[in-house]
Order: sequence, then C-alpha cells, then structure tokens
Amino acid sequence: MKASLKEELIKARNGKYAVPAFNFDNLEMMKGIIEAAEEQKSPVILMVTESAAKYMGIDNVFAFAMDATEKSNVPIILHWDHGFDIELIKRAIDCGFSSVMLDSSLKPFDENVKETQEIVAYAKAKGVEVESEIGHVGGKEDDRDSKSNGYTDVNEAIEFDKLTQIDALAIAVGTSHGLFKGEIKLQFDLIEEIRSKIETPLVLHGSSQVPLEDLQKAIDLGITKINIGTDLKIACAQGLKDWFEKNPSGFDARQYGRNAINFVKEEAIKKIIAFRSNNKA
Repeated sequence: MKASLKEELIKARNGKYAVPAFNFDNLEMMKGIIEAAEEQKSPVILMVTESAAKYMGIDNVFAFAMDATEKSNVPIILHWDHGFDIELIKRAIDCGFSSVMLDSSLKPFDENVKETQEIVAYAKAKGVEVESEIGHVGGKEDDRDSKSNGYTDVNEAIEFDKLTQIDALAIAVGTSHGLFKGEIKLQFDLIEEIRSKIETPLVLHGSSQVPLEDLQKAIDLGITKINIGTDLKIACAQGLKDWFEKNPSGFDARQYGRNAINFVKEEAIKKIIAFRSNNKA
C-alpha cells in the first residue's frame, strides 16, 4: 500500500526504529525488497535513481513499481532518490511517486535552497513529499563520483530546514556512497545535536557496509531513514554467481533470477531486523 514518507518517519522516530530505504536497479532487486518487507511486516522505502530508471526504462519503472506498491500489504513509500535533473523529478511527481529527493548538495547554499524550494512548491501542490540534503555525502552515487564536502554544518541545517520546509533532511555525518575506502567514523555527537535542534526527520545516506551496531546507535540518536544500495547490488550479484556456479550449463532466466531475488531478500531482511522496523507495518 502506498504510504506517506513523513508519516512513516515520524512513527519511526517515536518508536525508536528506522525505515529501511532500499535502492533497486532491476526487477529482481525490487521483488526481493518487497518480499522481505512483507515477510517481516515492515514499512519500506522503495527507491530508484535516475540512472537505474533510465536503465530499466523510465516508463517501465513508473508502471511496475507503482503497481507493486499498490498491491503490497505493507506500507511502501515509492521514492525518487538523488534527483539531479529537476525535470525528471517533476515527472516522478506527476507519475505518482510518494516522495522525491533533490540533490543539489554540491551547489552553493543559496542555490541549494532555491532549487529545493522550487521542488517543494511543485511537489506540495500534488501531495508529494520532498527530501533534500545539506552538507554532502561523497563517494559514488548513481553514475557520479564526488568527494565529501565535510560534515553538515548545524547552523546551515537549521536555516536550510526553515527556508525549504522539506519533509526529510539528509545529513553528512561520516558515511559515503558506494564501497568504503577508509575507516568508517560516524559523528554521533553531530547527529544528536542536529536532532535536538530540528524537528524534520533525519536521513542517513551511504549506509551500506556501515557496522549494524553503528547504525543502531544512529537510530537511537534520531535517524529515521537509512539508505541502502550497494549491499543489495552485491547480494544480487552474489545470487547470480551462486546459481551459475551450481548450474554452469544453465540458462533459465527465471531460475537464476529467482536466486538473485532470494539473496536480495535475505540481505534486506538483515537490515530490516537491525533497523527494528520488523512488525511495524
């Protein structure tokens, strides 16, 4: 069932859990995520990036993701993740996504505010919610590589939140998109400080490979949405490798695809249980 991003995140904050936000790049990943959510009775945020949507076919994504969302028996927020192209974000809004994210975090503060305000105005008129980012979570996101601009500035976060009236705020507190190349050091004091000064639900990006105990501590301090992409990509690939190792002459896409679904589902369940969102649907 289609759900509201902000409503689910506020429930999560009050209940001391986080809603898992999973990226999908193909049908197998999407099915694995939804099956995990339904089995664990967990709300879930089903996310697609611009490059993933273009790979699958934007109209195809809108069709099968919307259909899967409507037919599911758990709350699903269909979310356009890390939107850089404002016209594509508006198209996702027009097509019925629950929420969208504008990522102008590498741009100057005033420009980030202006573009976010534009998307908020367009989205709110159609009942769609908006996430945006202040500070910048670096690494490889979608088809873009970038270095972190450092941690989120608390005063900038307060001002950005006030000026934009967004529904969810992504902050930079030590994570990185893609595969980590160094030591992971979450800034727990910064999460706690931002949470004490901002009521808008807080989001943690780049969370694949972060120790689960660190993510659980971040949840305790106020993180309500945790994005996972790379870990599911790895699981999907491992599912395919596993099947072909056992069936070197095999070629039935339904069979190796099912194995990929199972591996994605297993990884998603691990995250759902760690984030304590199971049985919260």
